[in-house]
Amino acid sequence: MKWIIALLLSGVTVFGYAHQDEANNAASGYDCEHPPADAVTDLPGLLGTVGRLVCLPGGPGIVANEGWSWRYTGSYFDVPMIVGYAHQDSAGMAPPFFFTQLSAQELTADEAARHSEDLAKAVETYRPDGSPSAMSVIEATNNYGLGIKAFLAMQSETNGWLIVCTPECRPDYVILINKLQRN
Repeated sequence: MKWIIALLLSGVTVFGYAHQDEANNAASGYDCEHPPADAVTDLPGLLGTVGRLVCLPGGPGIVANEGWSWRYTGSYFDVPMIVGYAHQDSAGMAPPFFFTQLSAQELTADEAARHSEDLAKAVETYRPDGSPSAMSVIEATNNYGLGIKAFLAMQSETNGWLIVCTPECRPDYVILINKLQRN
């Protein structure tokens, strides 16, 4: 009898967890079909090549574009994404979170080499093979006015790194980027 009750209770828990996104999306107040006038709807530069915006329960997030793979260094299971609440000071603030400003500045070869070297010294999980072939500094601000910065360093046309700083650049916020091979 105890097993039957435990089984029934676990089913209720799983059902509640499986449908939490529906409630969160409604509670967040963010309508992905009709975003606020000040919401970012396109990704600039290289970020628009390797990433895309998707609708998430708390507002839009940036994930790997179709044909690209993103993964955190040291993990094959977590799905990397950059969300509007990524800034560490967003904890405790109510959703929705969305980007109201998003820019990408392409760096010169010298600037890219300098930034890459500095990042490699500061973030132990960022280990490029030489200077990047292209690098962008991405700056984003959410609807609460909190900003994050990211560095998109492409080693080639098919692989690179995305280092997200919220505001610190941390080892667990380094994303490996690879273009998927089609057979």
